[in-house]
Order: sequence, then C-alpha cells, then structure tokens
Amino acid sequence: MQIDPALKEDLKKYLLSKLNNNQIPQVTIRAPYELSAEDLSALKRKIDLLNKADIQVSVDPAIMAGLVIQFGSSVIDLSINTELQTLAHTLYETA
Repeated sequence: MQIDPALKEDLKKYLLSKLNNNQIPQVTIRAPYELSAEDLSALKRKIDLLNKADIQVSVDPAIMAGLVIQFGSSVIDLSINTELQTLAHTLYETA
C-alpha cells in the first residue's frame, strides 16, 4: 500500500499539532475487513505518528479495498472506491 506523500505530510502536521497540545489524537481507520496486528504495525511504520495516537478500527463492508483514515474533521481516503469514482469522473469529463 502506498500513501500519497502530500496526504502523509498533512496527517503528520495535524498529529504533531495535537501532540504539541499534550492531547492524544483520536484516529479512526475504516477498512473492508478487520485489520490484523501486522496491518496496524505496517501502517504505524508508514505513518510513525500513529504510534502516539488513539486508534479506533472499524469494519466498513462498503469499502472494496484500501483504507479511510479520519482524524478530527480531516479524512484521508485511500480506498479503491474513491479511485474508481475519480476515474469515472475523469472519463466523463474527457468524453
């Protein structure tokens, strides 16, 4: 799984600002299946600031593949659903 560098930076800045305020950031991760400890560990290696966050994982069968990471009012949508919608919109606009 590859995370867009711009989204990673936004998440990093947000989490750092929360940590600087001595607050533990609340992060919700929605996935199409229950994430294993190995999956969470891989995410924490990719986004090291998740190590200091309170992470809630929920299963959302509407997601075909990928993840949706939500923190505060910000959402990072790494799901295939969004990629397919973007592709459909691009094809519609260029046709």
